[in-house]
Amino acid sequence: MNFELQSTLEKSKEVIPSPRQVLKPLLKAGLLCILASYGLFVFQEWQLTDDNGRNENSLFLVNYLLAVGYFVALLLQKGFRFKAPLSYLDPLLLFLVLGLISCFSLNKELTIFNPSVDWLTGWLMVVAGAMIAYAFRFFLPRGLQLVVVFLLGTGVVLLGYYAIYLTPYYWAGVIGALALGLGLHLFVPVSTVFYLLVTAKRMYREDTGMTRTFVVGILVPVLFALVYLSLWQAGHDKITRILNSYQVQDRQDLPRWVVLSQQIPTTPIFERIVQSDFVYQAASESFEAFGTPERRFEELQRHDPLVVLATRLFGKPELTREERIKIMESRFGTRHAAQERLWSGKHLSTSNVITHAQLYPQYRFSYTEKILSIRNSLPRHWGEEEAIFTFHLPEGSVVTSLSLWINGVEEKGYLTTQSKADSAYKTVVGVEVRDPSVVHWQEGNTVSVRVFPCTPQESRQFKIGVTSPLRLEDGQLVYENIYFDGPSAQNASETTVLRVEDGTSALRLPDEFRKASSNRYERYGDYEPDWTLRLPAPALSSQPFSFAGQAYQMQAYTPVLTSFAPARVYLDLNKAWTEEEFSTVLQAAKHAKVYAFTGGVMTKLTPENQAEIFRELHQLNYSLFPLHLVKDPVQALVISKGTPDSSPNLSDLKSSRFADDFAKAAPKQGAIRFFQLGSTLSPYTKTMKELSLLQYDQGSLEKLVGLLKQKQFLQPPTEANAVFLEAAGVKITRAGTADSSAAGPDHLMRLFAYNHLLQQIGPRYFEKTYLEEKLIEEATQANVVSPLSSLVVLETQRDYERFGIEESKNSLGNASVKSSGAVPEPHEWALIFLVILVVSFSVLKPRLFS
Repeated sequence: MNFELQSTLEKSKEVIPSPRQVLKPLLKAGLLCILASYGLFVFQEWQLTDDNGRNENSLFLVNYLLAVGYFVALLLQKGFRFKAPLSYLDPLLLFLVLGLISCFSLNKELTIFNPSVDWLTGWLMVVAGAMIAYAFRFFLPRGLQLVVVFLLGTGVVLLGYYAIYLTPYYWAGVIGALALGLGLHLFVPVSTVFYLLVTAKRMYREDTGMTRTFVVGILVPVLFALVYLSLWQAGHDKITRILNSYQVQDRQDLPRWVVLSQQIPTTPIFERIVQSDFVYQAASESFEAFGTPERRFEELQRHDPLVVLATRLFGKPELTREERIKIMESRFGTRHAAQERLWSGKHLSTSNVITHAQLYPQYRFSYTEKILSIRNSLPRHWGEEEAIFTFHLPEGSVVTSLSLWINGVEEKGYLTTQSKADSAYKTVVGVEVRDPSVVHWQEGNTVSVRVFPCTPQESRQFKIGVTSPLRLEDGQLVYENIYFDGPSAQNASETTVLRVEDGTSALRLPDEFRKASSNRYERYGDYEPDWTLRLPAPALSSQPFSFAGQAYQMQAYTPVLTSFAPARVYLDLNKAWTEEEFSTVLQAAKHAKVYAFTGGVMTKLTPENQAEIFRELHQLNYSLFPLHLVKDPVQALVISKGTPDSSPNLSDLKSSRFADDFAKAAPKQGAIRFFQLGSTLSPYTKTMKELSLLQYDQGSLEKLVGLLKQKQFLQPPTEANAVFLEAAGVKITRAGTADSSAAGPDHLMRLFAYNHLLQQIGPRYFEKTYLEEKLIEEATQANVVSPLSSLVVLETQRDYERFGIEESKNSLGNASVKSSGAVPEPHEWALIFLVILVVSFSVLKPRLFS
């Protein structure tokens, strides 16, 4: 008996080390190696990678040598035996942590799976920390030990997933093991699972409570995955049902991706179903590549095990690549990222922003120049990349200038047709790899700017100028900053200079601005995209601007109500409507016939069907009301409410039956009376309004009810040679004149031309007939970017000539801050010189210090 007891005690001494044994040099060395290896790995994260996420330095070798060195030290320990792993389990766990770090470091250079999503990265770090903590568990309280053991249980599931994921590559690992043992990395996850299970065996011998906690740690992520997969299957089935239902519809006016995006819920599950293979890595069609990493979108694909498993088990929805991109654009805010790209822009960032704005309160508009510096941080001397920006403009704004710095010299853009500008840019960038920039009009008060090439040797600078109406609110004029999507401006600095034509002490500015003079305000600091300023609205100036025998003059415009009792009321229903709003509008419009668009047809609402129709349409994420199906448009009123979610642009519907029917009906209808509940407009409604297809009014439910009861609505403007900027409370008229001494700003003509162009294009938007020579001439004369005109900068005059792009001799040319005719004061010259110095230094700095 005593002999058996002594034998048991001797075995327990081997299994259960004392605190003194835990602190022996081997464990200390393992901890130090882990800290060093992880520090190098973090440094790799900071280092820049190529387009596939691969790192271009060789720090992996240091991670690998640390792991190998520690393992060799472990082998040299007296008494180490693979057949008795329990005695050296703690240092083996530390070695496996080193192996995991080395694996993910190697993956940056030889990619097997894409970078992990954030939650997966966090889980890996927590499991690795638990493995380290287990080696020092005797210094932890009982409760914390249980947490560590639970996390080790979850690690079995996590590393088990990686072990299965790598199964198709094990044959390569065996061969690769002969190459300095690099192939053995493929076996680290399965080895870790094995030793975690060995750890569970030790726990079972020491403490069954720990074992139960370990098992719970395994079950929790498994159950979570099962719930996730069941939700994925339900979402996949819902998409299939919607697509099948679409196929049997009598009328398929809208593309099927529109119908699908209208109905799928806004949840992470549906987002990942649509974005699999774009933003999230998906399982491939064959098991040979369980999840092939491939860059198919501007954003680098991420590895999400739940998405990989779900796409392996249930497949991907029966949607084409283009259909899924359209859904992502219309529902998940990726319109900027989905733009066609000729070159990568992965390593680009916006390093500096200069905003120079001139406000004309007496004319109710502003002119803003944005000078942006683009930095390419690719750690090598070659690597051309393309910068793409989307600028979000205030309503009614128009781009009136573009410049690109080439070899340190500012080159101004030429205005030409959109097709010529696009052809020139794609040829020069895609084939010849030289310097161009181009700005294109886009729907929803946005424009896109492209700049190429952006290289590591120097920062690129470009300038865009925008003329914008100032919004009138309660006697105050509101200036909105122009913000952009594009290369990250997270660490960008910004210099903002504001100048007000009529100096005023009542100007309400953000806190960081300081007054430099009576009419100049400045701000220096970090880039701030979202800010506004307010100032009192002065009396309008009647001073016109004259050009080419025409005078452009701004006048006050006050909307006038006129008698109107709609015979038909059309409700544009979606999830933004409340039941109370629906009932109130029905009651207020009881003397008219009320319709809603459902099932591809206009359906008259009755007491019997109105509740059911509301429930059906209330499920829609957004609506695209078919104006071309409105009968007797002169006596009709459309009532809409915008959803905060994105929706398709009008151009997304081209080549659909919806677009074809719209193209036939719109030119005959004229503007339709349209009331918007609230101030949230979808991109679709914004474009309809911008194209003057709507006789538009907006406001509260109470305002709408009042108009219906009083049988009134806004009187449509009838002046042929006038454009109306309702938000600014003004109109701009054009009249023939011989007076060439008028001193008003040329932006009067630019704003008139842009809005007049949109009016002319409006009903013919889906046709090519709007590409008339007289409209192109009007855009060229005012130098405005529009649906038919773009600004482009090419490298040489020869480039312009071979693409048939000429500088117009009868044009305002590119707008500038100086176009007001005002001469800067002496201290203002100093500030302008300082701004030029900052821009020049940004351009020349990389050359000076390279």
